[in-house]
Amino acid sequence: MLTGLCVSYGNARDSATCRVGLAQEVALTDGAIVPCERPLTGHSLYDLASLTKLFTAICVLQMVEREQLRLDDNLGVRDDRFAALRQTSVYDVLTYQAVLRSPERIDAQPTPEDALRQVFLTGRFEGPEPARLYSDMNALVLRHLVERVSGLSYWDYLSRHIFAPCGMVETYARVPRERLADCLCYNYEHRLVNGQYRVIDDAQPGQPHDPKARLLAGVDGGPAGHAGLFSTQSDMVRFAQGLLRGDLLSHAMLMEIGRDRTGRPGNDGRPYRQYLGYLCFSKSAVQRVSEVPVWMGKHAFAVSGYTGNHLAVDPELGVFDLFLGNRCHNRVSVIEPAEAAPSLGLSTTYAGLVPWPDGRQVRSSFRYIHRKDDLLHRPVRDELLARGWMPRP
Repeated sequence: MLTGLCVSYGNARDSATCRVGLAQEVALTDGAIVPCERPLTGHSLYDLASLTKLFTAICVLQMVEREQLRLDDNLGVRDDRFAALRQTSVYDVLTYQAVLRSPERIDAQPTPEDALRQVFLTGRFEGPEPARLYSDMNALVLRHLVERVSGLSYWDYLSRHIFAPCGMVETYARVPRERLADCLCYNYEHRLVNGQYRVIDDAQPGQPHDPKARLLAGVDGGPAGHAGLFSTQSDMVRFAQGLLRGDLLSHAMLMEIGRDRTGRPGNDGRPYRQYLGYLCFSKSAVQRVSEVPVWMGKHAFAVSGYTGNHLAVDPELGVFDLFLGNRCHNRVSVIEPAEAAPSLGLSTTYAGLVPWPDGRQVRSSFRYIHRKDDLLHRPVRDELLARGWMPRP
């Protein structure tokens, strides 16, 4: 279901990694999709997408621990560029208690400057609670708060307070020209929406797949806060281990990241509500929609990226599991309405081949996230136990 996949797992001291598949398998040549294989390597660069949100959360929590910021500070008071958030606390934004919206779509703006203007016009949505609380907007806003409070650019803050302490040397917002060949291909994403077949071909190497992050990078070249970072497997292992060692946050604060602050199981006539912590997913009562592995504990937290990446950390067990891949490349990743999937010949888990109008059979990565527990998380748990890297239940 993914073109290529790198899996890493371990604790604060030990880790193991395996890779399978390709960094790229096709290219668009003379209007046709043709084979163009490129292998994964130890230096492959992955578009972290929403895994970037965890970096933003850590920035905020570090400033809280240094007493530069309080969670009950009103965001628009600490950063007066956010006039519409003067009555909204940092805590509410960090925990998705505040549903944030910009007046206009950020990715529809004509210039990076116009897109940034929409970010600063973001306000709290006071209408009916949406079915999905998880959003890019909260991290987008907090990225700028980090800059205002620290006096550093977001990139400089990350470099000084996260990358350097963890020894991360292959993590970028602007991928150097000489490293572009190491980037996984996230281009040629296939979408089938209301009977319309479309291939997305504007995801260039070294540019964020997320259109908001891609546009906002034109302002200062930095990551947008919700997306925009590229990293290797080795650096992301260093990041996870740095968290578990206490290099970035105290253990007490690490235990707070995944504490559920929004979730409800969906009973007594009320709909299910997402289980969310600090810009991340918390342990959920409904495992099918949980990003946290079923075997991790109540203080575990997880983040996923649209591009196919996933990181879960359990500070009580002292372990992590990490998946890095490229589900967007040469895969059918979007099917709307979802009820159309069986008529395409896909399995009950949405795996299989989708006939494309040009005669190709395109593999599906649609809703692959619902298979991660069986195909990835449980085997990782077995390996952690077998290696003695995790305490037995």
